[in-house]
Amino acid sequence: MKNERKQIILQALAQLLEKRNPSKITTALLAKESKITEAALYRHFPSKRTIYLELFNFCDFSIREKISELKKTDKNSIEQIKILFFFLVMFVEKNKGFARILSREALGPAEKNVIDAVNQFFNSLELSVKQILADEKKLVAPAGLCAQIVITGLEGIVARFIRNEFKENPSSYLDNYWQILERSILK
Repeated sequence: MKNERKQIILQALAQLLEKRNPSKITTALLAKESKITEAALYRHFPSKRTIYLELFNFCDFSIREKISELKKTDKNSIEQIKILFFFLVMFVEKNKGFARILSREALGPAEKNVIDAVNQFFNSLELSVKQILADEKKLVAPAGLCAQIVITGLEGIVARFIRNEFKENPSSYLDNYWQILERSILK
């Protein structure tokens, strides 16, 4: 029952992040949305920061799992990066609340540990892309720079998705975006 309640709280936070100005999300509102008391909320999570971190960690785990899975395939490096890029964009599209966490828009100074985790996530993601591209012969620049371009493109898509208030799904232009991105990293 305890884990089930935690899941309900995390889902409520994700839904609130999708619908509301993140700075207006209070523990009282989160408790109401979760249909539990604020005291019960604090029995599961010691602080709002902990709830944000756990939501981020869930998403981070899903993405790391996909990266591990990709590295085990026999697909070439560019195909692996394309699959990863598409997966990340679609993940954000389906998990709009996570988009607000990735952009750090939902996080204030009190959530510094979550901000640090997001920064570490992007650094780790960039390193994974760099490692996948390390042996690619057709790159126009070193693998590290090409990885930066891919991750910067991803961050731009997330920012644009939030800016248009989730009205235009990134999947509607993803193929075109990838073609442009691929041309910028390959000879």
